[in-house]
Amino acid sequence: MKVPYCQHQHSTPDPQAPALEIKGLAVSYSSEEKFALQDFDIRVPAGSSLALVGPNGAGKSTLFKAICGLLPVRRGLIRVFGHSLGACHHRVVYLPQRSEIDWHFPVSVLDLVVMGRYVYLGWFKRPSQRDVEIARHALKEMNVWDLAGRQISKLSGGQQQRVLIARALSQNADLLLLDEPLNAVDASTRQTVGEVLQKIKAQGKTVIVATHYYDQEEGRYDNAIYLKDGKRIKSPDQKEESIHNDCDCT
Repeated sequence: MKVPYCQHQHSTPDPQAPALEIKGLAVSYSSEEKFALQDFDIRVPAGSSLALVGPNGAGKSTLFKAICGLLPVRRGLIRVFGHSLGACHHRVVYLPQRSEIDWHFPVSVLDLVVMGRYVYLGWFKRPSQRDVEIARHALKEMNVWDLAGRQISKLSGGQQQRVLIARALSQNADLLLLDEPLNAVDASTRQTVGEVLQKIKAQGKTVIVATHYYDQEEGRYDNAIYLKDGKRIKSPDQKEESIHNDCDCT
């Protein structure tokens, strides 16, 4: 018998629904703290790409964690592929910033990437050969297959980021939430990550990327929204950023 990681069942995404819909969202890290994110609304169509732009403390990571159910929602509504929060958790993958990972944990690169398959397995079922092959393919996509047997503590910053994205790819999710994936990496890694993100979008998947540096990445996304101090703001030039009108992020 497979014992799932949480009480939610794997619901099938509604093909007519947006990938993500949020209304009136307010989030705090505890009931005593002020809101880290408030009065937030967004609608992201399936198959689109979105840049979530803002400085540290703007609320980008808070938003991602709320979408994944890692922070309590104080007010508002989050729906993923037409379902309430958590029902499609296997279809959502959250890639945190590298600084949030314990890189001294004694595990190999391949083992770390295989962990992306655990959401399908439950607590007691071991990864199958197919799961391992999916992880290997993800490593090859990120051009780090040669690192498969290396301990993660021996990786450079760029290698760490590639491996984390490979882990995200191995989950085969439909909504990817990537927190600063291009921060402090070398030019080769930036190019590889950019190419993979374009390939993911071409497959009909939805990508939301948190970034400080939208001016360096403009053209990769269908739309951009801006956050500051936990609230959505207009773009720095006081115009709403909207590259394609069919991407409704209002």
